[in-house]
Amino acid sequence: MESPLKIITDYLVPWLRVLVAKRLRGMGMSQSKIAYLIGVTQPAVKQYLDEDEAEYKGRLMKMGLAESEIDSLVERVVEVLLNGNPTSSSLFLTTRSLSYLSRLKFCNFHRSLNPEISTDCFICSSIFQEGERESMEVGLTMIRNEKVGLLVPEVLSNMALAKPNAKELSDVMAVPGRISKIRGIPTPFSRPEWGASTHLGRLLLRVMAVRPQLRCVMNVKYDEVVGRAVSKAGLTMRKVGPQREADEREIVELVSSALRESPVDVVAHLGGVNLEPIAYVFGSDPIEVAGKVNAIAQEYAKLISLAELNRKSSV
Repeated sequence: MESPLKIITDYLVPWLRVLVAKRLRGMGMSQSKIAYLIGVTQPAVKQYLDEDEAEYKGRLMKMGLAESEIDSLVERVVEVLLNGNPTSSSLFLTTRSLSYLSRLKFCNFHRSLNPEISTDCFICSSIFQEGERESMEVGLTMIRNEKVGLLVPEVLSNMALAKPNAKELSDVMAVPGRISKIRGIPTPFSRPEWGASTHLGRLLLRVMAVRPQLRCVMNVKYDEVVGRAVSKAGLTMRKVGPQREADEREIVELVSSALRESPVDVVAHLGGVNLEPIAYVFGSDPIEVAGKVNAIAQEYAKLISLAELNRKSSV
């Protein structure tokens, strides 16, 4: 009998590699670089690039994935490969694959390989669970670079992820002690834990009441240059405040209310007296949020480098 895990190792991952290789090649990456990133030989990459993309997408659709899910999965894998490392990419794929199994996405495909499997078999839903902790670890790995370090505010950053249908602070995972900088690199004080951030936990619970799909958030600093970087990264933003004085609950209400009318990628609270301006970057999971933060950081680094160059030329 084909085990559910063999479906992942023998079908999903090899077929997905073809699409990822083609996406990376379309970005101008060399075959040798692609081979290094996805962990195969260069001749294997050459073979992948010769394959029919539509055929492999069709195979994944027959497994049970919608075309939009395939496109999103390829995009996320590419994001992790470019901003993380091969290990974090493997962890992400494992986490996402177990999530698919737990949601019984591959049952019909599994039965096509082994017709003896009962139509009332739901065993994968109880064995395989979505790995929130692993997803957080991947996201935290993706932000560990000097450009993101430029966005860490004085009050430090944090990343938080809520369970689906989260109701209490204990349903929200974050980094105890937040994310600081060590030699310019964003570095978590410790591994993520449930109930570790009161502020971001309250914020996600309020946001999910109106936007249930926004289960993850990371806070970074905000100023006019960051605002321009958000725009240049192709992301949407809404501003709230400033306020002369505001406590944590008021900030949570302001930021969450900004998402009631329509979802945006970033909500910036403009601060107040003794209150640092902060941008809250939202997404469905840590990989998406980390990808957005990296995109902002890339544009921010370009803008401040250009400003420094102009300053020197005017001296």
